[in-house]
Amino acid sequence: MNVTLAVALTLLGAWIALVFVAQVPSGYVHLLYAVGMTLLTRRVLVGAPKFLS
Repeated sequence: MNVTLAVALTLLGAWIALVFVAQVPSGYVHLLYAVGMTLLTRRVLVGAPKFLS
């Protein structure tokens, strides 16, 4: 698991917790969703880096 995928899943988990559990109505919470989906899309399109040693 690389850093991009870990950060994306963390941000999406935080967004779910804030929107559906804590029910925070602020629009700033949705920035977590936007950044998380952008990172997840980047991870899918670019793929995992290949470490050659």
